[in-house]
Amino acid sequence: MHADFDVPFHPVGEWLDRFPWLLAGITHAGPAENPFDLRLIGDTRPAAADSRWRAVLEITGFGAIAHAEQVHGTRVAVHDDLPRGVHVESRPADGHATSTAGILLAVTVADCVPVYLVDPKRRIVALLHAGWRGIAGGILQQGLETLRTLGSDAVHLEVYLGPAICGDCYEVGPQVFDALGLRAPSHPMPVDVRAVLVSQALGIGIREGDIAVSEQCTLCGTAGLFSHRGGRSERQAALLGVRP
Repeated sequence: MHADFDVPFHPVGEWLDRFPWLLAGITHAGPAENPFDLRLIGDTRPAAADSRWRAVLEITGFGAIAHAEQVHGTRVAVHDDLPRGVHVESRPADGHATSTAGILLAVTVADCVPVYLVDPKRRIVALLHAGWRGIAGGILQQGLETLRTLGSDAVHLEVYLGPAICGDCYEVGPQVFDALGLRAPSHPMPVDVRAVLVSQALGIGIREGDIAVSEQCTLCGTAGLFSHRGGRSERQAALLGVRP
């Protein structure tokens, strides 16, 4: 299959054998001389952005990609039918959901947590962009409510918390601890936002055995990922969809 670019991609290894009908993973920086930057929105997007997104679509074999401007909010857009190509929502959204095969969901990240939600029985999926503001605002709960409108429920879900900045690297102020419902220290300290998401997932009925967490950190890890805290402006894309 021809494309203008090779697409550097880390699949969700835990799901490869279990869900062969699913595409789930995250792009990464790729070669240092030509980083695979997928910023698509804003004045700073690279000239090659459109071609790179078309390459993602072509190589994965999906008919359409759903993406949106991300604002650290809690809106989750539902996609039932999209025209072929790369589709950018007219309204900002920090999550996407679909029950339609062939629609690839995408969020861009560079320290925030990509949250993958999959109902294997009904083949309904959602993908969330979860920074601390979105986590505090209830993006995970909103993702679950959106999936319920499509016929899913927490007890059926598999959850994967993808590569993000880790609990050793992510130093924040007391106000962030307060917003996340944690005991606030008197001075900046590291916080593990994926651990907060695990706690929230358990609290809304997702079973502990159905939650997996990536060991990769975008800042100190070895997977070649972009990190905003590390001084990078580029973005990788988390991708999730039911194969056509």
